[in-house]
Amino acid sequence: MITPTDFFDQIEAAIDSKRPFVLFSKPGQSSVKSYIQLDSDSYTINDFSESGFIFAPFDLQRNRYYIPTDKSSFIEIKNADFEIISPKNTSKKTKDSTHHRDLVSKAIEEINLSNLEKVVVSRDFQYILQAFNPIQIFKNLFQKYPTAFTYCWFHPKTGFWLGASPERLLRIQGKSVSTMSLAGTQPYADSKDIVWDDKNHNEHAFVTDYLLDVLNDYLDGIKSVGPSTLKAGELLHLQTLITGRLKPSKEALKDLIHALHPTPAVCGTPRELALDFIKSYEGYDREYYTGFFGELNISNTSLFRNSKKNIENRAYQTLRKSTDLAVNLRCMKLLNTTAVLYSGGGITKDSDPNQECLEIHNKIQTVKCIL
Repeated sequence: MITPTDFFDQIEAAIDSKRPFVLFSKPGQSSVKSYIQLDSDSYTINDFSESGFIFAPFDLQRNRYYIPTDKSSFIEIKNADFEIISPKNTSKKTKDSTHHRDLVSKAIEEINLSNLEKVVVSRDFQYILQAFNPIQIFKNLFQKYPTAFTYCWFHPKTGFWLGASPERLLRIQGKSVSTMSLAGTQPYADSKDIVWDDKNHNEHAFVTDYLLDVLNDYLDGIKSVGPSTLKAGELLHLQTLITGRLKPSKEALKDLIHALHPTPAVCGTPRELALDFIKSYEGYDREYYTGFFGELNISNTSLFRNSKKNIENRAYQTLRKSTDLAVNLRCMKLLNTTAVLYSGGGITKDSDPNQECLEIHNKIQTVKCIL
């Protein structure tokens, strides 16, 4: 069994040689896993039939990089436990709050004057760190947010990205599919009496209704459970869980992903109007923020080691493949000793610009507090 020292020595070697790698831990799991690419080449997703760990941008027209399973080594440490070390940092604002408040006001105006119903607007923040230490930042994220999908990704074409996402985009195991609607936010106040206002319920409903409508073309036996309250760090969100089974005629993963992404939780509705607004007024490049990441078409052969008949059955091998993707939220891009953090919120006709500015500051604390 690999030791933590050996595990991270291999990560350090990948960093030194500038080979793509990813560290990650899935929600509720105590293990840390890694794919380390054996070469320094760049591999991009073509039709989502590929197998590996994917890192995709908000704009799917751009390159979607992945670390292929057949060109990488896989290592894992179980029951990982790390010390949280949070050095002091100084902030360097890219824009003041006035810019975001004006952006929210513009979004509300556009909603009142057009067919736009909801749009997600965001901004970036910059913090100067004492040292460049992506591995320690990942350890901090892993320890502090055990219910999130935590990761540290490096690729020569993208640089370092890290995050702790509370939101699943898509999970497929055989024919079973699950996703979630996650929208609506309020600070955690250590109270059992949680009240959600109409604005948050409406914002959440936009996402849920969109997902149910889209998935109706791809899934049979759709079930939804919620909304319920999900605690993510020091924030609360409204969550609805959605499940179903792939229709025989709808097995092209590319079509399903393109139908889902970007959802109203990170973009808005109607999608094209929201995208146009974001591109016209947001004022910066999201890159991989609000994109998605995770394991794509991974064969779970270990689950079936005791069934020789199933292993020899090629059709069953196809069913054994699983995909587990998360939306790239609560994330940062690391540029030497500068950490660029991202935060956004859904704007509807009932939004208040001051409250929206407060919300994105609350969201940014999820990552900022571990730096």
